[in-house]
Amino acid sequence: MLRTRYLKAFGILILVMAACGTAQPYCTMTVSSWQSLQTILDVAPPGAVICLGAGVWAQGVSLKDKILTIWGAGPEQTVLMGSEDTDGLRILGRSVVTVRGLAIYNFRDGIVISNLSRAVIQDVWIAKSAQYGLHALGISETTLENSFISYNRGGILAEDAAHVTVLYSQIFENAEDGIWLDFASWGWLADNTIQGNGRYGVRLYSLENLFVCWRNRVRDNRAGDFYPEVASQRCL
Repeated sequence: MLRTRYLKAFGILILVMAACGTAQPYCTMTVSSWQSLQTILDVAPPGAVICLGAGVWAQGVSLKDKILTIWGAGPEQTVLMGSEDTDGLRILGRSVVTVRGLAIYNFRDGIVISNLSRAVIQDVWIAKSAQYGLHALGISETTLENSFISYNRGGILAEDAAHVTVLYSQIFENAEDGIWLDFASWGWLADNTIQGNGRYGVRLYSLENLFVCWRNRVRDNRAGDFYPEVASQRCL
């Protein structure tokens, strides 16, 4: 029952985002880079839209059991910049979160989604992560759309039954795998470019993990575009 309620909330959130398109939402609060983003997120009420202005936040942030939207001014203008001993954005517990229009650089993992959380990540650039650009684990569900994940150790890792949907994104020049689905996780991949990664483009623990793979451009990955190679038969 709890899972059903969160799936419904996640579906409503996606519909709202689709209806809004690229228009700037009503902002519950607008935050400047000299303010502590973590403090504001901690006290934000359910359903809040936190708008970030242009600037650099030299901090990572964590959300637990939150329902809210973080909306930046665009990845060229709104940046979270950190260090290898902390993650850029952690979404934990039973959160339902939308993140849009920002860049996340130089963290351990760029974005981590875990537990029963649901996240929609749109128009985000993630680079220079010491581990993974996007790390999904637990019974979490993540949609990544119109985003760039590059120059990380690995692009996307989904494990421990995590669900990831990757749409219209570019995953390139990561040191290891572009997308790695592991330990009962599954992925829907549509209309992405997965190119020039240091190991495999799409790596699977077992073949049943790749449910949809449509119109992707998987090429020039150094160890191979798919592992195991038979997985390429599932990509139309």
